[in-house]
Amino acid sequence: MAELTQIVRYRNVFGRLGTITMVDRSEFVTPGSSLEQRLVVVQGDQVYVRKYVSSAAGKRNPRLYDLLDNEIRAGSRLRQVFAGPYPPELAELVAYNMDAEEPFALLRAYTGEPAADLVHRFDDGQRRLFHIGLLRALQHLGEAGVVHAAVTANAVRWDGRQLQLVDFESAAWAGEPRRSGSGEVDTRDDLLAAGLLIRTVYTGAPADGARPDRSRDPELLRALYDPIFDKPVEHWPHPANLLQKLRENPVVRPKHDPEAALAAGRQLFDQISAAKRGPHPVDAVPTETPRTDQRARRILPFLAATVLVAVLIIGMAVLA
Repeated sequence: MAELTQIVRYRNVFGRLGTITMVDRSEFVTPGSSLEQRLVVVQGDQVYVRKYVSSAAGKRNPRLYDLLDNEIRAGSRLRQVFAGPYPPELAELVAYNMDAEEPFALLRAYTGEPAADLVHRFDDGQRRLFHIGLLRALQHLGEAGVVHAAVTANAVRWDGRQLQLVDFESAAWAGEPRRSGSGEVDTRDDLLAAGLLIRTVYTGAPADGARPDRSRDPELLRALYDPIFDKPVEHWPHPANLLQKLRENPVVRPKHDPEAALAAGRQLFDQISAAKRGPHPVDAVPTETPRTDQRARRILPFLAATVLVAVLIIGMAVLA
């Protein structure tokens, strides 16, 4: 069977447009994903994971577009924050297109194999490396204000020494309302699921989401995770604290604030807007936005704010 070759348009994680030739290699499945996936080759020899929503699947289940949105928003945020060396513990988004007939995300090929089939065969050294790798993944997510929200063995890959967290289809952002429960998303929200997974790695106990009986857990686990199982999230430690208790220094990577570039534009917009309103601004009358189809409502992650500010500033300057 001949390989399918496509020329596709994309945006990189900083919003820049481009065109690539993509050769379909084979189907690809990860147990933590609800999206269709393919392995594709770009630029002759570089292998990527293409996550997408086919037209047929999107009609059957429109929620798939939201899952792809989450994957792209999380991946864009992470790649913008870690603009230098990227954390190997996290899946890396490189491109996307949400305006295509079959929207897609393109991710660098994952490392290792799904951990769900491997964790029960770990030796002590692998358990420790897995433990440290998972905490480092959560540390990096917290630095970017991203919560995975579906940390299980199905969302983790393992190559014998290195862990990688993948499938950000349920991702949430610090400060947003929680989808279940009350209050706002906290960067530590992943720690309960991580603690259950670590218990599975060390004890073989199922990570079923319940409050487990930990009376026979190893002392190391109790010392680290009892506060997480027994206290509200606002009293939980951060992943960096747990790494220090394991005598592992958190890996601090250079970070970039993707919102910083918008600060000057927002300030200028506010100044021009205030001058236009004058001393006695008139309250605007809200109007109802016409309903559009689902694809039109999807906004390019992190790019729309930049474009909107720039357009408004230019428009007001012309009208001044």
